[in-house]
Amino acid sequence: MARSATFGQLIRETLSGHYFVFGGPQDRVEIASGVVLNDALLNVSSGGITIGEHTFFGHGVSLLTGTHDIAQFGLARQRAIPAEGRDIRIGRGAWISSNATVLGPCSIGDDAVVAAGAVVTQDVPPGAIVAGVPAKIVGSCKQA
Repeated sequence: MARSATFGQLIRETLSGHYFVFGGPQDRVEIASGVVLNDALLNVSSGGITIGEHTFFGHGVSLLTGTHDIAQFGLARQRAIPAEGRDIRIGRGAWISSNATVLGPCSIGDDAVVAAGAVVTQDVPPGAIVAGVPAKIVGSCKQA
């Protein structure tokens, strides 16, 4: 990744649309230059999100670091949210298609493609194409 930007720089340098940061401090989000987020939801309740340069999202993408403790019940489950450890890292040049959901902790490699509606629950290698629920490798991006 080239460099991280402050939140103010993000507004000036990113074609962001109207994305929404939920669940924690905005300094948990690092977005490189040339990123297109459209109307993404970035949930940083339980970790940070890093997005590499020239990565782009379709509409309705959700990056979710937050989770709840399923061993708890009722109000205890609702409030049992880990503070960290579920980071999401997306490399440069990745394409996250419309309505995809990425659940942390995981890493999506450089130039990977996540198909529309996919649910990513584990690491995606660089250049891989993943699809499905849960997302599985269905192909590879090859440069000519």
